[in-house]
Amino acid sequence: MNKILTLYNIEFKRIYKLYFTLLGLLLVGNIGIVAKQLNRQANIAASKVKAKVSMELLKSPLVKNELLFKGGIDDIYLFTTIILGIAVMFCLIYCIVIWYRDFVGKNKTAYTLFMLPNNKFAIYISKAMTIVVMIYGVIMTQILSWIIDSNIIKMLCNIDIYQIKYIILHLRPRHLIQPYLLDFIMVDVIGVILAVLVIFTAVMIQKSFKIKGMILGIIYTLASIVIYAFIIFYAHYSDKILVLHSIYYIALFTISTTLSYYLINKKIHL
Repeated sequence: MNKILTLYNIEFKRIYKLYFTLLGLLLVGNIGIVAKQLNRQANIAASKVKAKVSMELLKSPLVKNELLFKGGIDDIYLFTTIILGIAVMFCLIYCIVIWYRDFVGKNKTAYTLFMLPNNKFAIYISKAMTIVVMIYGVIMTQILSWIIDSNIIKMLCNIDIYQIKYIILHLRPRHLIQPYLLDFIMVDVIGVILAVLVIFTAVMIQKSFKIKGMILGIIYTLASIVIYAFIIFYAHYSDKILVLHSIYYIALFTISTTLSYYLINKKIHL
């Protein structure tokens, strides 16, 4: 365990500037979206009442009506969710970069780690931990951003936070960050780990079998997505959906880690 944590520390030191820049951009992006939407609503209200644009207009019934009943809050949630999705996608793409940076560049750190007479799977785990923690940080930053966004709207527009929450939960049937605890654990906690493992395993497959491996890696990734989508849509109204999800998660975790363990120790060399 100490070795894995040491390797994780090495990985984190290589990305921490990029990581905190990403979190900062996510936070700033959220505040910018709220500011733009509130400015838009103030201009709409000023146009309707033939008055000068001011902060006081944000407390008017016109703005409250626009935000709550004509899509203002929903637009804020939609656009902040989009930048969240971009941030998560960036992390998932970096799943690939974090390996090819070592394999292609053959930097001194990676070369030293792979030449050590130890179980190379520890490198795999440490890199997976780095990306998982990175995505968890993005998720936690977005949750914090939504709390800040809601309080800005509450303060400037005199709208209760519970009204904001009600609008979001009832207008948006699909969420990147699940609003209920069990769903959050299944999708945003366990699901993140599995997504990273699937991508890492696809990279292991590609590096092991070269051009043929690229095709096999893509097939492996697509197969995991298709099966998951089938479970979601097929068992959406079934009382067995939790059981099916659990079986799928256990199977995918087992296959990904077992296959990756074999490939990184037996097939892959710098």
